[in-house]
Amino acid sequence: MFRDYLRDHPETAGEYTRLKYDLAERFRDDREAYTRAKTKFVSAVVGRAKALRG
Repeated sequence: MFRDYLRDHPETAGEYTRLKYDLAERFRDDREAYTRAKTKFVSAVVGRAKALRG
């Protein structure tokens, strides 16, 4: 669902790419923190994807 939404919404995919690069730099040595930091964005996108599905 997340992947499909990104494929259909390239602007959101671009935001996600920029976020991942930023977080990778900030949390270079802390994979768990990197993953936690992505959670809010991913959850929001999944919410939008679910809303579109109805």
